Amino acid sequence: MSWSRAALALWALFALAACGWQPLYGQVNNGSGGTAGGNAGPRLASVHIVPIANRVGQNLYNAQRDRLNPGGAPTEPEYDLVVQIVEHTQQMLIQQDQTASRVDLTLDATYALYQRGNRTPVFQGQSRATTTYDLLNNNVEYASVQSTDDAHRRGAQALADDIATQVAVFLAQPASG
Repeated sequence: MSWSRAALALWALFALAACGWQPLYGQVNNGSGGTAGGNAGPRLASVHIVPIANRVGQNLYNAQRDRLNPGGAPTEPEYDLVVQIVEHTQQMLIQQDQTASRVDLTLDATYALYQRGNRTPVFQGQSRATTTYDLLNNNVEYASVQSTDDAHRRGAQALADDIATQVAVFLAQPASG
């Protein structure tokens, strides 16, 4: 029984390879003596993340470093990643006294990846994360502040995940030329 599962898994890998699928963080034998896959890990580690303004930007910067540079800042970076964030809030669940009790927070990020020394980006994109948080009455203002901060942190984490994945997919592509 386990042999048939292994054969099925091997067949699935060959089927995925036939349709152009490649692993993002590693390489596999392509069956013809070569390997396929981009192995984006080492290339991600060579990305310098430009610091981002404000507290949300700091959260995003730290989350990006955890994803792109888990071994620490690159000593000889090949790329610079520049990210800009715009924040939008929309009050939801309006009560009878016209105060909001729930807020939607949307973080929009635009980013560009530059090869070191070049002014033209080699890759650019956009990402969006939406989180919500509660606004509590005035007696527990600290709880509302914590709720707001947590929503910003969660939004920054979601942006970091999305941006890191998109940059990894780009860097995993074979070099052209």
